[in-house]
Amino acid sequence: MKKRLISALLMSAMIVSSMTACGGASTSSNTSSSGDTGEESADAITIKFWNGFTGSDGDELVELVDKFNSENEYGITVDMDISSSLDEQLSSAFAAGEGPELVLFSSASRFTYGDYLQDMSDIFDKTSLNKDDFIQSYLDYCSEDDNLYLVPMEIVGFYLYWNKDLFEEAGLDPEKGPTTWDEYVEYAQAITDSSKNVYGSGLCYGYNYQMAHTIQRFGGLAVTQDSSGNWVANLAGNEGYEKFLTTYKSLVDSGDNPLTDDTDSMMTAGQLGMTINGPWLTSGMDTAGINYGITTIPTGDAGEMTSAEVIGMAVTTAADEDEKLACYRFIEWWNTQDANGDCPAETWSLDFGYPTYLNSVLNSDAYQANEKVMSMTNTNTDVSADFIVDSSFPGIGTFISDIIPEMTQPVLFDGEDPADVLNELQSEADDLVAQYN
Repeated sequence: MKKRLISALLMSAMIVSSMTACGGASTSSNTSSSGDTGEESADAITIKFWNGFTGSDGDELVELVDKFNSENEYGITVDMDISSSLDEQLSSAFAAGEGPELVLFSSASRFTYGDYLQDMSDIFDKTSLNKDDFIQSYLDYCSEDDNLYLVPMEIVGFYLYWNKDLFEEAGLDPEKGPTTWDEYVEYAQAITDSSKNVYGSGLCYGYNYQMAHTIQRFGGLAVTQDSSGNWVANLAGNEGYEKFLTTYKSLVDSGDNPLTDDTDSMMTAGQLGMTINGPWLTSGMDTAGINYGITTIPTGDAGEMTSAEVIGMAVTTAADEDEKLACYRFIEWWNTQDANGDCPAETWSLDFGYPTYLNSVLNSDAYQANEKVMSMTNTNTDVSADFIVDSSFPGIGTFISDIIPEMTQPVLFDGEDPADVLNELQSEADDLVAQYN
């Protein structure tokens, strides 16, 4: 697509705005001052933006995209399409040599659609975005070698929820959740009241993501790289994993944890003292009127960590250079505070309870004052954010869907020894990682 080019002087005049990194004080600055943007098209330009945000978050995303379309000074229109079948839509479009210029999805999707994604490493040269403002562990999640394939937009973690009223009835401090797994077991025993159908613990064997986030606290990552760069599965002999399975089974056997695959409903019904889930559970808890607290998952033998899934924006190979720059402008706007102190990235975190990926937002007054989001935030930004496997391992989806259930269910339902289960499962995990070596 051929477009007229404007002079450097006119371009400079167009991109002067009152913006700075999210969380900082607004100052008037040229957004291209951090790098050479090249010549920018003067013609109006439209970029297609696809994502799967079909809930209330999608409604807010529509409002924010409309805001960008109405106020950006580059003549850019973001044409957004939200689909509940994003994967199928993308697969069909890419196969036909078509597709959107910009897409929003999990960082793990780079393993599926890597051939259709452009390296975005130059976004920090072509916009005012400061790479150092992004928490490095989340950028690592979106990168392979020296290539950046997504820019973070949302951090999805799992957290410990507790029912404050049940804590108080059990003689526990309702304002403090457990910080260790020994405390978790102790609190669960204190809360359980079979006469009221109340259980202290709400671990759910059928919730693979909950299981993965929890198991990791005990035994670390299930797949790592050795010194030769080969993928290695770490199941057999993993004492931390054995301890988790033993702990879970003991909670079930003692009657402190129901053997059910629907702990969410029990939590919102006030029947569970504690459970582990994502930030979306807050909506159901609020609707049900549950008096609850949120904190990070208790630390286990594997030490401190921040396991998470990173959702990010990616530029596809459907974008030419002008369209790629237009995508960059939208991402820049999303992560930049305007003259009124508004920043979409911060707004998103505060409205939906997702921890931030920007240091400037983490240190902002509004973020620090938000008790709910701060309770979900690990302020130690140096800890690993890898979730159950090394963030570069392409087989994460298969591991979670196929391996995780086979860890827990033989122990819970068949009474098998945890060490034996892990030893037997090691060969299946070895076959999985071998596909990527």
